[in-house]
Formats: sequence, C-alpha cells, structure tokens
Amino acid sequence: MNCSKPHILLFIILILAACAPTPEEMSNAALKTFSEQIEIAATIQTEIDSIPTYMRGVWLCTYEETARYDDLTTEKIETLPCTVSVEYTDRFAVVSANGIPNHDFESGPGCCAEPQQYVWRIPLQPIMASEPKFAPERGAVAISVNGVPFYGPEDGPGGDAVAAHHDYYVEDRQPISLGICGGHAGPGGTYHYHYDASCVHWHPDEPETSWETWSTDLLQDDEVSPVIGFAFDGHPIYGPYGYDTNGKLKEMTSSYRLKQGHTGQGGIDDWEYVKGLGDLDECNGLLSKIPASKEPTYHYHASIISGSGEIGFPYFILCYAGEPELSNFQSVR
Repeated sequence: MNCSKPHILLFIILILAACAPTPEEMSNAALKTFSEQIEIAATIQTEIDSIPTYMRGVWLCTYEETARYDDLTTEKIETLPCTVSVEYTDRFAVVSANGIPNHDFESGPGCCAEPQQYVWRIPLQPIMASEPKFAPERGAVAISVNGVPFYGPEDGPGGDAVAAHHDYYVEDRQPISLGICGGHAGPGGTYHYHYDASCVHWHPDEPETSWETWSTDLLQDDEVSPVIGFAFDGHPIYGPYGYDTNGKLKEMTSSYRLKQGHTGQGGIDDWEYVKGLGDLDECNGLLSKIPASKEPTYHYHASIISGSGEIGFPYFILCYAGEPELSNFQSVR
C-alpha cells in the first residue's frame, strides 16, 4: 500500500505542471494588467483635465469626518452636518448636498433650517449665451462651494431682502431677517444666502471670536478672493476682491443704482443698470484674469457695494452670461 504513494504524488505534480501558466502566458497577463492600469490612469487623467482649474479642490464638506454646526436662532444647541459629494461626468460636476452650511448660522423667522436632498449640475465647460438670460427672481440662482444655494435679491413679499437688512426700507408685509453671512431659512427649512457668503472660507479663533463676529470687514483686500460658488451656467463666483479689466486688484463694484425715489421695497424693479458705473456688467460679472487661468476668464463676483456707493445689488448674479443648466431649477430629489 505504501509503495503507491510516490506514484500518486507524481501524478499530482504532473497535473499541477500541466495547469500552470507558461512563461509566455504569464508575460501576456502581466502586459494585460499593465495595459489596463495605463488605461485606467489615462481615464482618470482625462477626467481631471476636463475639470476647470478654478473648480479643482474648491468644494467644502466633502470629508468623511463631518463637522457639525448650530442654528443660533434656537435656544438649544444643534449638531447639524454639512455634507457635499461631487461626481464628474463629461459635461457636469454633479453636486449632491444637504444644504446645511459649514458655519453656525441663523435661520431667522423662517426657522428652522433642515437638511435637504439637493442635486446640482454645474457645467464644466460654460457656453457663452448670445445674450444674457435672466436668473429667476426668487429661488436658487447658483450654489456655494458648501452646497448651499444662492438666491436672487428678492424675498417672499417681493422686496429686496438685502436692502431691508441695511435699513433702506422697513419690510412690513412679512417678517424678514438675514443672519450670519447674509443667509436665512425659507419654506421647507431651505437655508440659503442672499448676499455675502464669504464666511464659508473663514472660521473664528475661539474663544476670542465666534461666528456672530463675522463681517465683510474681515475680508482680505490684498489678494483675489477665493471662489465661493458657481452659477448654473458653470461660471465661478468669487468673493468681492479681484482683478478689473485693467489688471488692477481691487474690490469689485456692481453697476446698479436705485431708481429715483425708490428704496428696494419693490425688489428688482427698483434698481437700474448703468453701464460703467461699477466694475461689473449687468449680470454682475466680467472678463478678466483669475489666479486659476493664464487667459482672461469670464466670472462673477459677490458685490458688497455699488459704483454709486450704495449696497452692491444684485449681490451675486442677476442674469447668466452663459447658458444655464435648466435642471438646477428643480434640484430637489
């Protein structure tokens, strides 16, 4: 019986040898694996190349360890997360966000802000329109890099919410209040910004300062403001400071002024565009150099003041210089 074991072992060895890949097969497999790796790397590089330089690395709240923030309108301490995820297709940055900002905030009379299910599609290659296309009078017109929507100037009653905030008139039709960073909550707990929004790139040095101490006076005036968001036509929105058409670094001013005898209570209709009054065009943008590009690039600015010395209506954008992605006007899942 024992004498058969060597024969069995030899038989197994022969089978294994027959099944083993030849050196040529191993070489082909290695080449195939290497080829696949090259193809994957090329695909990833193509995806990266399709992302505009001004969009790379700007999104906030994309990390796994989610920070938590408090609605200062309430007496209790909330721990609301800001969450953002971004996927890229050949045409869009598809941004999923819960609409909670990356800072403590004030919901105001519309209390209280609640997580949403937003999906925004931001064009990667903006296409300039033959003529400006007006943004919606109310509701989202753009998004912040923290996933929170930017709204136009008008509030629920139809007045200019920012003008009321700066005491240009008294809003007696409905309680309206803008909190930290120019934002508040609306129907359905939808937190949004009407102006400013630059505090997304600022954090207080506790315990010396807190979110309530935020002011646009804290903005750095010796460098281009960072990207704070994107319009639905894909063009970036920078904070107030940037280069004018002559290459001078300065605070960008809007080119709107109040019509004679108007206060902003009539909303958008109370303002008029005066070409050349400020640095920005009728949409609140301009073609000039930006840090992310060697060539002049069209972009928008968040404006704090106007060339007239008044508040910087329309604050973010009033129209689209490019073709907007229409699905963003119904962005809630």
